[in-house]
Amino acid sequence: AAPVVGLGYDGYYWGGQYFADFVVADWMSATGPNPNRSNPNRQTVLTFYGGNNLPVNAMPQARIDLLTTPFSSYESSLRSDMNRIFAGRNFDFDRDVQALYLYRWGHSMVYPKPGWPFSAPIVNGGQVTRVPSARFYARQQVGRISFGAQDVESSPANESAIGAGLRTSGEVLPLL
Repeated sequence: AAPVVGLGYDGYYWGGQYFADFVVADWMSATGPNPNRSNPNRQTVLTFYGGNNLPVNAMPQARIDLLTTPFSSYESSLRSDMNRIFAGRNFDFDRDVQALYLYRWGHSMVYPKPGWPFSAPIVNGGQVTRVPSARFYARQQVGRISFGAQDVESSPANESAIGAGLRTSGEVLPLL
């Protein structure tokens, strides 16, 4: 853990081939904030995320690339990234990394594009009218089926998931 002591929960960096962000995944424990957070000898888990800033029409090929790129390519890229971002922090990939797991699908997470959280307003004769965004329609109840997930609230965050749970419970409770 020595290379990540003193770093924040989330670290963005530039120049990676596949990855753009990592999270220090031990910042909380079952009883609250991890009391060993400042211990440089503790083991820790880092979760690296890939960036996707491609246009929509390029995403099908990106999905194929995700599934067909060899594990060794991801490992080599991650080794290079970690050596670069932890330079000067006594990091040695072979010594400090015990295991490397690659989840090509991970957990699904909406990647909001412009217009998803809030649609562009309609301006007519100086009058601004807010219109529902695509997420408003995506979360509409269909019969007894409700859609309660952070994906249909706005952004990929636990606050959105909590809001979705509150909204969805209000939809389904009258049906019980």
